Amino acid sequence: MRKACLIVMSLLLPLLIWTGWTGESSAAAVKGKIVLDNQELTLPSGAAPENVNGSVMIPIRVVSESLGYQVKWDQKVHKVTISQDFKTIQLTVGSKLADADGVTLNLNAAPKQTGGTVLVPIRFVSEQFGLSVGWDNGEKTVYLSANPIAMPSAAPASQAPQPSASQAASATPSPSATPSPSATPASSSPQASPTPTPSAGIPGTAAVQVKGAAFEANQLMIAVNGSVQPAVTSLDNPNRIVVELPSSMIAPDLAGGLASGTLNTTGYPLISGISYSTVAGNPSSVRFEISTTERLAYQLTVDAGTGLITVSLGTGTSGGSTGNGRPVVVLDAGHGGTQPGTTSAAGRKEKDFNLAVIQRVGALLQNDGRVDVVYTRTQDVTLSLQDRVNIAEAAGADVFVSVHANAMPTSAKNWNQVNGSETYYSRSESLPLARVMHKHLVAGTGLKDNGIRTKSLHVTRETSMPAVLLEAGYLSNVSEAAKLYSTDFQDSLAREIAAGILEYLGL
Repeated sequence: MRKACLIVMSLLLPLLIWTGWTGESSAAAVKGKIVLDNQELTLPSGAAPENVNGSVMIPIRVVSESLGYQVKWDQKVHKVTISQDFKTIQLTVGSKLADADGVTLNLNAAPKQTGGTVLVPIRFVSEQFGLSVGWDNGEKTVYLSANPIAMPSAAPASQAPQPSASQAASATPSPSATPSPSATPASSSPQASPTPTPSAGIPGTAAVQVKGAAFEANQLMIAVNGSVQPAVTSLDNPNRIVVELPSSMIAPDLAGGLASGTLNTTGYPLISGISYSTVAGNPSSVRFEISTTERLAYQLTVDAGTGLITVSLGTGTSGGSTGNGRPVVVLDAGHGGTQPGTTSAAGRKEKDFNLAVIQRVGALLQNDGRVDVVYTRTQDVTLSLQDRVNIAEAAGADVFVSVHANAMPTSAKNWNQVNGSETYYSRSESLPLARVMHKHLVAGTGLKDNGIRTKSLHVTRETSMPAVLLEAGYLSNVSEAAKLYSTDFQDSLAREIAAGILEYLGL
């Protein structure tokens, strides 16, 4: 049974404005196709993708079962339950609230029942199942992929496919939270796509067209059809981040080609609005302005291979309680004292593994000198979950990272064979951090990738800053437990956790 790789590729998340749909209140059937990993899915009669109030809806049963998930439908309460391994998702027809492993999530459109299937927003599918999403407007085809190499570009099918996830994720972040307008980000693709030739003799014609834009999970994503180097400026009074795309114009695909417009930022309290407009000139340029309620750090990446520009927004750069301008990172070694956590077959305690890794991470970050490190514990002491939250809040932390090792109960099937690494978050604003940290977690452990998961955990739910809990591996698995306590393993994991924190903060 093929399982979805639960890594959300943030550089390819829903840019479904590429479709050119207007987002009117009525639902419109796309009459298109759904292709999963280069295989067209068979859709039930009358269950084509639809556009509902600007949200693309797809039949959940077809996609879920093709990924190896179990799908159950409760006709009495109109609820669909999707499960695989330890992940369970519940959606109710007509409700914009979904449940993912005990965490309540808001949907941008309520699921609807059409014939014998339930349609759900593609944004929710991509985030919860870890799928890459693409759209071919010419063919009216939704592309989904658990394998980024198989993902076609959003351009016509005759063009080359998009680069792999490892290429897309390797973009060099801007060196400072507030670089000058002339700062030029590194491209994540080894070769830039050729810039289309401007139309000769037409004043103001730009070389590059802005094909789509969306704001998802604290990320502004801009799709263009060529190579462009954005200039980004962070401004005060009022707080805003300005993204300028030189030699560009707005394509008809984006809101009918209107010279200006706004993006939906509902559910993001730190974002007061995002607008875009055409700046007259010869050639013209396109400007995006992100208005924020406080000064935010950001990270800019440009993928020349796919024509995707991403501005990932971090947290405030006030430096927390230290007042020196450096971000504050709280490192939490799970358990401790009278709370040993789980225990391996060899009698090794989880609390010792957690502390060893956290101390290594802290030492690396302190030697780097660009962040201030606060530990919840540096010794074998007992702390409540709320104690850990209080420490992070008192420090004015910008990031909270908790390290743990996992275990399966002996009553579970194949309990001693379950293995791998996973990352947990509870609040939607923590998802960008979870994506970055999970990429580094898997690189640091070298173990099976169990993906990013939502769960209502106290330390990730009650903290006000972006927070994640990293489960490095399973102590209930004898082979994996032996690796977790090796010095080389802990050093590798610590290096990657430190690198992930710095990447997320844009340092």
